[in-house]
Amino acid sequence: MKKSIVISILLTINVLTVKTQNKTGFGFFTDRDVYVSGETILAKVFTPSDNPSRIVYLDLVNQHGKRICGVSLQVLNHQSDGFLQLPDSLSSGTFLVRAYQKNTASQFKKIREIWISNRFDGLEKTNQMHRLAGSEENKEIKTEQIVIQDIASEIKPNSTVTSKIKIDESLRNQMDGNLLICVAQTDPSFVPAYLTWSSSQGKEGLTEKKGIILSGTITDKKTLEPASGITVFLTIPDTVPGFQYYKTTKDGRYYFLMDNCIGSVQAVVQCFSNAPAQRLKITLDELFSEPGILPEFTQQPVPEEFKSNITRNIDAVTFQKIFNQEKLKLMPFTKVKQESYPYYGMPSNTVDPHLFIDLPNFTEISRELLPGVKFRNYNNEPTLRVINNGKHDFFNENPLVLIDGIPVSDLNVIKDMGTTDIKRIDICQSERFYGNLRFPGVVAIYTTKADYTRLHESDQLIHLKLETVQLPATLAEPIIPEPTIPDLRQVIFWNPSTEPQATIPVNFSTSSVVGPFKLVVRGRLKNGTLIFVEKQFEVK
Repeated sequence: MKKSIVISILLTINVLTVKTQNKTGFGFFTDRDVYVSGETILAKVFTPSDNPSRIVYLDLVNQHGKRICGVSLQVLNHQSDGFLQLPDSLSSGTFLVRAYQKNTASQFKKIREIWISNRFDGLEKTNQMHRLAGSEENKEIKTEQIVIQDIASEIKPNSTVTSKIKIDESLRNQMDGNLLICVAQTDPSFVPAYLTWSSSQGKEGLTEKKGIILSGTITDKKTLEPASGITVFLTIPDTVPGFQYYKTTKDGRYYFLMDNCIGSVQAVVQCFSNAPAQRLKITLDELFSEPGILPEFTQQPVPEEFKSNITRNIDAVTFQKIFNQEKLKLMPFTKVKQESYPYYGMPSNTVDPHLFIDLPNFTEISRELLPGVKFRNYNNEPTLRVINNGKHDFFNENPLVLIDGIPVSDLNVIKDMGTTDIKRIDICQSERFYGNLRFPGVVAIYTTKADYTRLHESDQLIHLKLETVQLPATLAEPIIPEPTIPDLRQVIFWNPSTEPQATIPVNFSTSSVVGPFKLVVRGRLKNGTLIFVEKQFEVK
């Protein structure tokens, strides 16, 4: 009892000391420090408790500031976890993994140093390596109020381990959120550096309180000045397409909230001029933060032990690739329920051209199949009119024309479309409103291929594959088809969202990989202090 009180007092003193150094409680951890190209980096982020953003960004940059890859992660209870997939083509060297939130990215980032070896090129002829010139003092506190039990100092390969983690009640009452528990290979010959990049001169960005914010600028191509009051459309093509619009501000800026998107989505951003003669250019902001000022690097000799470890790791990863031993399994997710009808509302009529005779172009389709729709193509200047049922007469303006939910202004895009190109057509024969936008009728064409090839490339349209919030994933269970095939996992347990309890069972099996491993438990207290405990063991 007395020992517990003393430990609690010491921890409290340490917490008060470190609190001034680590006020935000921003912590960023990876499963390992040394990787091979083609592998996956697992990451856990404790985001600042005073930052309301729901998105945290992870990216990988090389020593010259070039971004290699990046992901957007959803923040729940000021914590997040995800992964970075390393390209196979990366050259061997030191890289930096960064964690930050957009509204403070220009002022504050967490940076970790890692080493990546090219899978096809060892370090036999390499004698020097670039390393970060400096590193911060470790701002985690090692606590004795978390105890790892039942792990021997030496464990045989391919053995089952049944261990427990005990957490003192007084510590559990101080904990903020979940724990990270990881069991992975470690390399004592590579001690990574990490630092907090901070600046008082950076300009804060938007706070992503509800999801990813997509932003950009519209400029007038003639004057090169920002164009204000321009209507910008964002379309997410789907069975029921998503749609947003924005009127640019005085500085030509526009913003869209991607709050219901997860994983990879197709998106189209386009702008429409206020006058026929006006020519515009649309640009999209980079989703990730600029590299900024890079830390200094220094040359260091490559330890021989490190070279041999790299050779071993390359062999293991290559073998895993050959036998398709996957590291991660993507988790299923519940898609947000869509509306029953698209944003233009319930159509007056829906026509399926496949139910009728084959017609070669849209003029014939409108004449034969579309009641209340008049399409004419005189001298390659097509016009389209929809009848206004309320007044029993045609509108004097072109309706809103959509292809797979994407607005199009050039009717030449649809003039050659025949019945074999079209899956269905929705027709709205009345005025429709969306916000303060007015549509004199709607003709929504859904194509059979839905491949967006009919969209004309222009300065006023951007078609992109957008990686929104990353899909959640879990460590895959090893599937070894034959007993002669070795299990070469280097990460043998990963749970970044473990609920703190008095006793936490941690059961795992070692792989065929021998060498030093480490079980580490990490968490954060309510006052922002980052705590950890670890247990080293040898697989031999």
